Amino acid sequence: MPGTLRKIDNASLTVSKPVWWLESRFHFSFADYYNPANEHFGALRVLNDDLVKGKAGFGAHPHRNAEIFSYVVDGKLTHQDSLGHKESLARGSVQYLSAGTGIRHSEMNDEAETTRFLQVWLTPDQPGHKPQYGSAEHSLEDRHNKLQHLLGGTGAVPAWDNVRGPSSIKLHQDANVFVSENDAGVQHQVTLGPGRQAYLVTIEGQLEVNGTPLVTRDAAELVAGDKSPYPVTLTAGTEGAHFMLIEMQKAD
Repeated sequence: MPGTLRKIDNASLTVSKPVWWLESRFHFSFADYYNPANEHFGALRVLNDDLVKGKAGFGAHPHRNAEIFSYVVDGKLTHQDSLGHKESLARGSVQYLSAGTGIRHSEMNDEAETTRFLQVWLTPDQPGHKPQYGSAEHSLEDRHNKLQHLLGGTGAVPAWDNVRGPSSIKLHQDANVFVSENDAGVQHQVTLGPGRQAYLVTIEGQLEVNGTPLVTRDAAELVAGDKSPYPVTLTAGTEGAHFMLIEMQKAD
């Protein structure tokens, strides 16, 4: 078997307990949602789809030994940390934090309108890295009908067609993160190498993955064989498709 695909329907995602300022959808166990059968996918430990109302957000809090990044979908997200960084970034931008031996940060929506962003955590290749911060602002052109290499890692970047990059931001993990915003009918051919896997999230629109239809907030786990590659065809639907693909070493 060259590979497997498991669809995660958006209706199956756990929604955070209601608070006035935040609505989160958890792809993996997080906060008040705990499922021992759904704690991670390889090195991918957290993927939250967050909606933060205006003049609110996550106040200063600590992290340790986690590779954390946020991808802004709508509105603006303001990051501030104990290393002295502070900036606000808009749609298509990414903020990266290697928590390492320990760091404090906040993520706030200082605007009036609601901000939507994907918050992602990966387990680092080893504990004890020096804390660091990085960010990048991107235009629609960078990801329009392309696979934009948003973050790199300790391994090689897949040699796929139509990739924009490579990224200057490097994770302490063998993983690569791509985003793409596509017109209707645009198609990408990617191949997961032997012993590799990927987690795909449809951020907006409609996407077919090897013929399996996904709509906004649906996800899919893609796993290649230990010795065989897994060809994957990604086709944007009639509304177009904005998606994130996190490619990584296969879980043990």
